[in-house]
Order: sequence, then C-alpha cells, then structure tokens
Amino acid sequence: MTSPRSPFPSRPSPGFRRGKRVSDLMTREYAAFVESATAAERSGDAETALEYHQGVPMFRRSAHRVVLTQLADLSDEMTPWLWARWAAYQCTRVEDPDTLGKVTSQLALDYTVRVFHTDELARAWEVGDDPVKLLATTAGEDWAYHQTCTFELLGLELFLNSMADARLAEGCALAREWVGATMSGYRVESVIPGRLVVRDLGEDRPVEVLDLGAGLLGVGGRLIGRLVPSGTTPALMFDTRPLPVDEQTAVAAATGDRRSAWIAALEQAFAEERLERSMLRSADRELVTDVPSLSLLERGTSPAALASTRQQLARGRDEIGRAAYRVLRAVTEGTFGTEADAPYVAAAVLNPHGFAEAQAQLVDPGHRGAWEHWARLVPAPAQGRLTRLAALSAEAAA
Repeated sequence: MTSPRSPFPSRPSPGFRRGKRVSDLMTREYAAFVESATAAERSGDAETALEYHQGVPMFRRSAHRVVLTQLADLSDEMTPWLWARWAAYQCTRVEDPDTLGKVTSQLALDYTVRVFHTDELARAWEVGDDPVKLLATTAGEDWAYHQTCTFELLGLELFLNSMADARLAEGCALAREWVGATMSGYRVESVIPGRLVVRDLGEDRPVEVLDLGAGLLGVGGRLIGRLVPSGTTPALMFDTRPLPVDEQTAVAAATGDRRSAWIAALEQAFAEERLERSMLRSADRELVTDVPSLSLLERGTSPAALASTRQQLARGRDEIGRAAYRVLRAVTEGTFGTEADAPYVAAAVLNPHGFAEAQAQLVDPGHRGAWEHWARLVPAPAQGRLTRLAALSAEAAA
C-alpha cells in the first residue's frame, strides 16, 4: 500500500546545494582558450583576447564579450583614461591561483557579500540554492565589489605591478596615478557638453571633470564616485560611472575617513530604505562611456517599440547596436535632442555596430555639418570618430 501524496509542495531543506555551473562544461581546450584570452588581454591585445574568448561557446553572450568587442574596435583610438579603465577592470577579474591578485579579489568578494548581500545569501540557504550564483553575479556586476577590489584592497596596484604586460603596461602610465584615489560625495552644479562641474561635498569646492555621461543626472543630482586624473582636459574624471544617490548618502560619503565612509553611507541608506541594494548591480559595465547601454537603447528606440525591442535584446539580438545606429541617423536628420544629449551621441558612435553602419549608410555631403557640430561637444575617442564621419562626408562630395 502506497502512502498518500502530501497536498503540500515539496520544498528542499535549508542548506546550500551545488547547481549546474559553467565550470562543468569546461574542457581542456576551452580552458586553454581562457588562458590565451587572459594573456592577450593583459598584454593589451583586445582583438586576440576576443577571438579566444568567443572560442568558448558558453561565453558568446557574456558581458565580457561586449567589453572586448568595444575595445577591439577602438584598438587604434585608445586614450590614456581608457587604458587605465581597462586595467582597473581587469584587476577585478583576476583568478590566477596562488597570486596576491587572486587573494585580493577573493577578499573583496567575501567582504562585499558580507556587508551588502547577506540577505541574498540567507535566501539562497533557505531555498537550497547554489551560492556560487550570488558570488558570480557580485564579481561581475557589483559596483561596491569593483571599487573595494580596485582601490581599498589595492587590486589595481597589484595588477599593474605583476600582471600588466606589453602594450597594456605601456599604455597604463596614467593608471598608476589612479592608485590611492579616494571616494567622495558630489553634487552636479553645471553641465557643459564634454565636461561638468561638481561640488565636492566634503571639501565644499567646485571641481571641473570630464563628462562621459554622468552629467545626464542633471544639475542638482547627487552621486558618489572617485575622481582620478584623465590625461586630458579637464584634468579629472570619474574612474568609472559614479553612483547616483540621495543627498544624505552623498554628504555622508564625503565626511570622515574617505576609505570607509562611503561603505557606511551606503549601508545606512539601504538599512533606512532610502536606496535599493539592487542599484549596486549592473550587468552593463561600460568602459568607453558612462552612459548605460540600456539608457542608450531607450534613447534610440520609440516608446511604442521599446517593449518588443527589450524582448529581442533578452533573446540575444544586438538591439544596443541598432539603437546606436538610430541615434546617429537622427543626428544626420537634425532630430536628435539638444546639446545636453551629447553623451548619447558619443556612446552611439563608440558602439561598434552603430559606427560601422554610420560609415556604410550615413556618409553624405549633407551630413558633414551635423557630424562636425556634435564632434565639438564630445571628448575623444568619440570626437575622433565623429570627425572621421565628417571627413568621409566631405570626401563623398568629390
């Protein structure tokens, strides 16, 4: 006689369980591809790194592939700040066993989860989930992890001293000036295309910085971030896209010990529910711009088509590239916004698909003036690309 089936759904007992992982699908050949991709990236060869990275089937839709694709497309147009951002990005991805870099990234990961994501870890325990998913998401997408690993735990310095090689090492002189940079809170005071003025809320002084998209927050917006040398004019910039916050958090991050005040400020804001913890996470880690790719998608897509476009993006279609092209097409038609929207134009022309399509379809004598106009409003390397489109348009008249 069989026992009656319980009317209640079965539920796994609490405890972590091992789920399916990418590592389960790795072969010796794929592992060799990963090793070769890492070596190429550390030498500053994004094209070779991309080729090997794409050789692993599980990585073909990865966020890292997007980063490498952008860098490979810009291999002859790299700026000092872009080299530095690439090095800072790489230091958060070190997994080499028996290295200080690996120890640093592991400590930063453990710390970030313990401080900001204990609730998620507890939920994983309750439902019998694999904690590796949480750790992988944190390492790949968490702003606090990236900041802690790169600066507070000296990951960038360790990477520059022991892993950066060849062309990357040569291009990273500016990155060494980033070591030791501290966090603060800022208020946006004015926005001029290509630059903005922020007020350091700790020192109560205005600072002019290179604007790669943070200015889209608007005058009066508050944010926390880390100012570092830009290698150009203005002389300072944010090391990565700064985090928009409320006034109380920005002031707290600028007050006291700047090595830890920002962490305490965010902890308090989350505890008081003034901010959502989810704001720390973004799969969209841009290096060439501070405009999130999803924002570019929204700006380059009609409201009526946005829902279906997002669905196509979720299925793996390059809707970001298509939106970038639509932005550039609107530029030539004279229908794209105002000068305040210049960061979107810069992000669009730095998108590989958008730029390639613009060269193929938007080079025309009548477009020269539009390209020249927007080129004056954005920093390099976007400026160089728009200037190139203007030159090609002029040549088309011959």
